[in-house]
Amino acid sequence: MQVKLANTAGFCMGVKRAMDIVLDAVEEEKELYTYGPLIHNPQVIEMLESKNVKVIKNLDSVQSGTVVIRTHGITPAVRQEIKSKGVKINDATCPLVARVQSIIKKHANKGYYTVIIGDEGHAEIVGLMGFTSGKGFVIGSVEDVEKLPPMDKVCVVGQTTLDVSKYKEVTKRLKEKYPDCVIAETICDATEDRQGEVLRLAKEVDAMIVVGGKNSANTTRLAKVSESAGIPTFLIETEAELDESRISRFNIVGVTAGASTPNWMIMRVVKRLEEIEKRSRKGFQKLYNAAEFFIRSNLYIALGAAFLTYGISYLSGIEPSVYFMVVSFLYFFSMYNINHIADKDSMRLNEPDRIEFYERNRDILLKIGVTASLLSLLISVFFGFTSFLLMFISICLGIAYSVKIFPSYILKYTCAFGFLKGIKYQRLKDIPASKDIFVALAWATVCVLVPASAKVWGGINFSIMASFVFVFLVSYIRSVLFDIRDIQGDRFVGRETIPILIGKEKTKIFLLAISGLAAIGLFIFSRIGWLSSLGYLLIIPIGYTIFYLYLYHKRIISQGLSCEAVVDGKFILTGVIAFIWAHI
Repeated sequence: MQVKLANTAGFCMGVKRAMDIVLDAVEEEKELYTYGPLIHNPQVIEMLESKNVKVIKNLDSVQSGTVVIRTHGITPAVRQEIKSKGVKINDATCPLVARVQSIIKKHANKGYYTVIIGDEGHAEIVGLMGFTSGKGFVIGSVEDVEKLPPMDKVCVVGQTTLDVSKYKEVTKRLKEKYPDCVIAETICDATEDRQGEVLRLAKEVDAMIVVGGKNSANTTRLAKVSESAGIPTFLIETEAELDESRISRFNIVGVTAGASTPNWMIMRVVKRLEEIEKRSRKGFQKLYNAAEFFIRSNLYIALGAAFLTYGISYLSGIEPSVYFMVVSFLYFFSMYNINHIADKDSMRLNEPDRIEFYERNRDILLKIGVTASLLSLLISVFFGFTSFLLMFISICLGIAYSVKIFPSYILKYTCAFGFLKGIKYQRLKDIPASKDIFVALAWATVCVLVPASAKVWGGINFSIMASFVFVFLVSYIRSVLFDIRDIQGDRFVGRETIPILIGKEKTKIFLLAISGLAAIGLFIFSRIGWLSSLGYLLIIPIGYTIFYLYLYHKRIISQGLSCEAVVDGKFILTGVIAFIWAHI
């Protein structure tokens, strides 16, 4: 069974904006409320409640704090009521919904009647009706048009998540009945794109799975659009609702999701589909299990570190040694396992399949990880004091990365006496965008500086400096790319990464720019003789990096084992290229 994931699945702009507003407010406000559910997704609302974000239906129990206006918006009367209570307002109304509100208000002030096409009783419709000055009507079909009274001036708008074809059908009839009516295009691009992609995807798959809250209008409409294409469609909220006996009958399954569905919910469904596929093909299951263990246990990334160390030694002008490769393998195997085990909160959201793996194998991986770090330190003793010191510092920082420098109980008592009030970050990983820099420095130190300190006695030369920068950049790109993948989960746990700070699209451009600069630098420095001809060939891994960035952008390798396998393949590719160059 092949799984095809829709490119547009998941949070839309308005939902992402609302989530950012609430998660930012969580850090600052002691009392935080949302007027109605922020978005129509039960799992997200449950997680927000765990952060003490309370959902209210009215203002009776609210005397202070901040009320967040949800994505669907509210009526002017409710907004005025909130203001009259003296409660702070944080407006998370989707900008596209706010635009529809302004269109209605503008025309209502000119005496127009408003006809809203949508689901009567839906939160967005209730909010929009509040701007009609009492001259509004809600209709949901062509048949409803006939029930409308005679009107001279009519403004027509639609619920932003409405079925595009339905909107066109109803507005056509309205235009016939009210020739002078003003029809506004109010369906958001995200809705139109999702529905269009579902129709295209329906031609390529045997069945469609739509993931999202069953109380979400845009999610249920996606399911109806899929059904209208004539293929079996399953609307589910979580992976637990998948019917294995029915799903396993299909060869190709499409997966899409509503605009209020978080990425981790989508990936849990994809993971469950992969498990169904494994059980249906026993020979493939053994191969998949082996690949899963190899990648999830970090043996694959550790092997990549060994290959990278081998290849970069040639670029640095150092004779490669199997001992350097072993040290790199042991170090990265231990650090990735130890930090993954320590970082279980974000992993539950970002990598639910990996957390399951760690829950099954936690003790053995932790023991092996600690042993591997000690072995890498022990072997480095034979390289000399400088190499040992670099490894000792790298291991200490690697382990300390997820450990609280100031434990909660210390902060509790010191803050009571006025001390440490300015300390915001308790761990190294709490420092904004720190993870990617620390990880890249660790790669460059262990793969370049440790071997160089053991082999070069005349000081650091330009080849070593260039090699250090090369390794730093390729590992930095890897780390930031996975931050893009994990952006939703990182926001929930309060981590500030580059994609969170500057946005996903700008981060992608940033990574492309770094890749381009790395390639240009390799070419120029090899051309003027500061690097050997190997520098030309190492432009290939940079090209490979740009290629997988493109694949990620197209969501071809956006998640799971395939993503890690492709991304980390560049480290092995670097070693292979260096081997061919050295022997040919």
